Amino acid sequence: MPDIRVRLRGGPQDGQELTVSADSSGNPIPRITLPARARNPEAVPPRLIYERAGENGDGTWEFRYTGAET
Repeated sequence: MPDIRVRLRGGPQDGQELTVSADSSGNPIPRITLPARARNPEAVPPRLIYERAGENGDGTWEFRYTGAET
């Protein structure tokens, strides 16, 4: 499967661009999680949740922040 360029909107990673895998339909995977930065290096950081929102006119896809999970 090809890799697809996505842009994150909202949350702590707003504006960051990264590459994700495509699903079987050729669209980016529907949900990605990223580790949050933890102030305490020994703590287990929460995972930031971003979900696929739609394709932009410039060929990138937008993922919107929906919250965090521990």
